Amino acid sequence: MIRGLSASASRQIAVFERGHGLPAGEVAHAFRRWNKSVRQPRGEPEPFYERDDTDLRNGDYHIRTLLEMTLHALRSKARRELSAVIGPADERVLDRTLNNPFAPQDLPWWMRRIGV
Repeated sequence: MIRGLSASASRQIAVFERGHGLPAGEVAHAFRRWNKSVRQPRGEPEPFYERDDTDLRNGDYHIRTLLEMTLHALRSKARRELSAVIGPADERVLDRTLNNPFAPQDLPWWMRRIGV
C-alpha cells in the first residue's frame, strides 16, 4: 500500500502486479526502496532488484523502471496520484545528480544520471 493513493489507484496497481506475475505489494516495495535510495549517502549502489524472477521482460531490473511501467499502465487519475507521490524522490535524484553525456540516450533518465 502506498500512502496517498486512492482505493481505485491501489486496485489498478494490484491488477498491474497480477498481470505481470509480480507478488502483491511489489510496486509498493519498489516505491519504498526508491524513496529510501534517494536518501542514502552518495556512492551507494543503484537500487536494483535482488532477484531476477520478475516478469518485466525488458531486462531492466531497476526499481524506478517498475514504477514507470506501473505509471504507464494506470488510468490518468491514478497515474497523476502515483506520479505525485513519486515526484519528490525523483526531484531529489535530479537535484543530486547530473546528466551523463556518455550514457546511451535510449536509457531512461534515471539510468543516465551520475552523482556529483
